[in-house]
Amino acid sequence: MSSVIRVSLKRQRGMSYWGWLLVIAVLGFALTCVSKMAPAYVDARYVSEALRTLGENPELENMSTGQIKKELGRFFLINNVRGEPTKALQVVRGAKSTVVSINYELRQPLIYNVDVVMKFNKQLDTAKPELCCDPLIDLEQFRKRD
Repeated sequence: MSSVIRVSLKRQRGMSYWGWLLVIAVLGFALTCVSKMAPAYVDARYVSEALRTLGENPELENMSTGQIKKELGRFFLINNVRGEPTKALQVVRGAKSTVVSINYELRQPLIYNVDVVMKFNKQLDTAKPELCCDPLIDLEQFRKRD
């Protein structure tokens, strides 16, 4: 009976040095990815929130492109959104609606010469403000249609 217990205890020793090293490496890589990519997704959330807030403005149809950019720029400044989202703003006016689009790509260095590319495309169509922030239309087709 004691030999069965000894064999059983040998099998239940736990993880080896290499097993722990692998777990730590995987967790370290996951934390690195999260720490590099999370700020971009937080900014994208603020971009969506800015477009929703802009969509609630009853004067949006009458606002000039400069006024729209100024309004969004103010929101971005308050929420510390910098870089690509502020540069990628487009306003396209049609006969029946106005589309405010923020379409940008962000390249973030991850490890050594490996980069992560994140693409964000947020749109607000004044004809359908309840569908805010999902890319609903192709802007080139929208320009040709109206």
